[in-house]
Amino acid sequence: VFVTRVTEPAKIGMLTEVVSSAIGLVGLLYSILMGQVFGFLYSQQEALYYALFDEVTEAKSLLEQVALVSQGRTMYSTCLNSIARYVKDDLLAGTLSYLKTDSNPSNKSDTKYGSVTPSLILSARPADDPLEAILYLTSVGIPGQVYDTVRSLRQARARRLGALQRKVPGIHLIMLWIL
Repeated sequence: VFVTRVTEPAKIGMLTEVVSSAIGLVGLLYSILMGQVFGFLYSQQEALYYALFDEVTEAKSLLEQVALVSQGRTMYSTCLNSIARYVKDDLLAGTLSYLKTDSNPSNKSDTKYGSVTPSLILSARPADDPLEAILYLTSVGIPGQVYDTVRSLRQARARRLGALQRKVPGIHLIMLWIL
């Protein structure tokens, strides 16, 4: 409607320049926003990979130490079950965010992993923590090497859970969707 009212060629030229400048500005905003979002997401993935590597290394070290400390004792199977529960319930369930299912409903061997919020893992009671059970079973007198490994494993878990939290503000995603 506005364009049809403008009859002078100079005004039409100005309108064309304004529209092309607005389109250029939107393109510039989009590219800046995309660069920031990709930077955020890449740094989050990188931090997650490093944290996972650290946590798996500490879990492997804990497994070796528990096997050496408790082999031949009655607590051996309980310690190994606690480590298995930690890997299954905390490490895998807290990291995998997809559902791994088989399309055949008669297959009962498919494993389902759902996304677990890091705050739910951190707010679990200490009685439910498998690492606490290992500390209880292996603690005799002065805290030893197992205690230090469990402590460093908990620190690695905290780094992993911190890396899992969303770093991109929601407004960035909304603006990208609008643009």
